[in-house]
Amino acid sequence: MERMTAAQHLLDQVQSIARIEALEADPAAYAACLADELGAAGALAPPGTPETAETAETLATPDTVATPDTLATPDTVDGLEARDAQLRHALAQLDAMIERAARIRLDHALADDAAIATPTRKVFATTILGYAGRIELLEARAREVAARGGARDPDAVAGRVAEVARAVLALREAMRGGVLDVIRGLAAAAVPIADRHARDRRLAEPVRRRWSAARRDLEAIAGQPEAIAAAAMATRLGAWPDQLDEPDPAREPTFADLIELD
Repeated sequence: MERMTAAQHLLDQVQSIARIEALEADPAAYAACLADELGAAGALAPPGTPETAETAETLATPDTVATPDTLATPDTVDGLEARDAQLRHALAQLDAMIERAARIRLDHALADDAAIATPTRKVFATTILGYAGRIELLEARAREVAARGGARDPDAVAGRVAEVARAVLALREAMRGGVLDVIRGLAAAAVPIADRHARDRRLAEPVRRRWSAARRDLEAIAGQPEAIAAAAMATRLGAWPDQLDEPDPAREPTFADLIELD
């Protein structure tokens, strides 16, 4: 049986209004647990954390700074892919919790009104993410359902539904932002490591080519961390053009390198 992580446990505990409110009071808690589990404390470090010159420009963001010496980076592409899967799962688990929170809040907000029946509330909750940026559409649909259900004040009922949507989507944005910061920091810190492997003439060309694709993917994720959810890392790597990066001209081969080349 797979061991439950602290981050997952935090989400699984959300079964009541009180637990939802606790997360609203501390939306960064989930990202902090996730960062700790991944050895990514630096991904949530405050501005001012020392960083290396080669990663400073990439890693610095308005709210977070991550550094290679504070972030644990897998030393194989397979390891990066495994960590990538964990991060994508963390985002999916967050969305599942938000749907559950929407259901809990809807039941609480409509406890004294049966105009919107339980099955419809469940539909609204499981589709809540699709209403981000267009809550007015959800409100209009809720008004129609409430009117058909015999509500004395369909507008008031619809208003409560819209209020729930705004609250849970705001919670998602706050919590997801922290997770994306972790993803950004981890990816950015891994870029110079992937680049070094991609240019290492001691490695076989197929290995270097794979590291090159990994480096480009990590750069893309560091710039747009939400793109991690588009596909598994292995799939994303396969979409990059095949490329063999040239060895670093600034680094002269050592005697050990020359022996290995022979």
